[in-house]
Amino acid sequence: MSRGQRKRIRPAVGKSGRRRGWHASGRAPATSAGIRWKIEVGLALLALLGAVVLAAGCGRHPRRMNVLLIVVDTLRADHLGCYGAKRETSPAIDALAAGSIRYERAYTVAPWTMPSVATILTGLYPAQHRVTRPRRRLPEQTATLATVFAEAGYRTAAVVSNRMIGAMRGFDHGFDRFDEDEARGHGYLSTPGVTKKAAALLDTLAAGDRPFFLFVHYFDPHYNYIAHPEYGFAPPRAGRLDGEQDISIVRRMMDTLTGKERRFLLDLYDGEIRFTDDGVGRLLRSLDRSTARDNTLVIFTSDHGEEFLEHGWIGHTRSLYEELMRVPLIIREPGGAPARVVRKPVSLVSLPGTVLHLAGVGEERLDTRISLLPPWNDGAAAPILLDVDFQSVNPRRGAFSPKKKGLIEGEYKLIRDEKEGKRELYDLSTDPLERSDLSGKLPDILERLAARLDSAAAAAGRDTVVVEKNALTDEEKDIFRGLGYIGSH
Repeated sequence: MSRGQRKRIRPAVGKSGRRRGWHASGRAPATSAGIRWKIEVGLALLALLGAVVLAAGCGRHPRRMNVLLIVVDTLRADHLGCYGAKRETSPAIDALAAGSIRYERAYTVAPWTMPSVATILTGLYPAQHRVTRPRRRLPEQTATLATVFAEAGYRTAAVVSNRMIGAMRGFDHGFDRFDEDEARGHGYLSTPGVTKKAAALLDTLAAGDRPFFLFVHYFDPHYNYIAHPEYGFAPPRAGRLDGEQDISIVRRMMDTLTGKERRFLLDLYDGEIRFTDDGVGRLLRSLDRSTARDNTLVIFTSDHGEEFLEHGWIGHTRSLYEELMRVPLIIREPGGAPARVVRKPVSLVSLPGTVLHLAGVGEERLDTRISLLPPWNDGAAAPILLDVDFQSVNPRRGAFSPKKKGLIEGEYKLIRDEKEGKRELYDLSTDPLERSDLSGKLPDILERLAARLDSAAAAAGRDTVVVEKNALTDEEKDIFRGLGYIGSH
């Protein structure tokens, strides 16, 4: 197998809360300015009425905001240039961030794909949607971004490259077109195919007379870490590794990996990111060349990160540390909104509400959390809850099945093992790599966060979805085994 084949307008309001140019009685002041104001309003209303009549006469829907949602699987924030990486791994993503709102501390809800993407699409915490095990599927009656946009008259389409969020797991609900042909496992390079399909869909959707929602999922940063010598990030080999090893082989070497071999894995990972960034760049250029460019909201994020022995593992699914939970989040509003950086911690559970608020569509249809954008985020933020309740399919005896919860409040982060009762406390402002557990040194903060975690987790567990389960076919077992979801994980 060759490498090329692998892997709403509101009246102006002053500080007093009154509409400018109006008395408290609601009458316009009897001045020449008031008369001019009436004339201007009248002309504006006539123009608006004419536009509505014209649109109705042409049989077209009034144009509403399109939405392009890009999710890159297994993408750590700190390996992107716009998040501080020194290596040029992400020129296209960095260019997007330069003209967008970038969230410095965005957190996913779980360290693996199914629950994370389910939250991105539903605005529900994992304890609510319960898509937390490989055999589970998202029930058809669960409202998602796709179903809400479809009900609002949008055309909806998706290109995904991971079967864990494919039709067999219920993630196709609400999409007019759902393409998962590029989901061929972790030894296949899917970025070119995903980009080609998504760009073609984008051209078709942009030429239509209805707004659209397009979800594009890239997979390549996920293991296996395939070499991309064209970028010059990694040497041909390091010790026992040459970029051809399956993740199962690499994990058997974990206890004996040298520093040079670990660095080699990180180099390969950076190459996969750059390869994916090239695809994202081509897709964004397709959008920018289309008629939809000035009316399309672009959201870029990831489902989770990746660990390279920072806390004793290679991969994901097992823990709630920063390398897995902190993800990129970039939002480009149409119309050239000012670029800025938001530094307070936010949760991806708020993303669907944000998208619907911006698009002005069906906010009431999802159990959405507080939006990430003003004026909706002027109050308290949604809790930054972290959750992993993973279990392998048909695990061998002794297979790891973590059950942990976490909470971030300001600079402090609490991680609690629900099986063993162990608690860890970190000050991320002084210890971003989570090397110094403060649980024994700051008991008051530990207990305060533990109480907040209990309260937030109880609230997040209300109104749960009746989850569905599927028996796995032999083909599905092979796919999941290749992804590391069957056997010892």
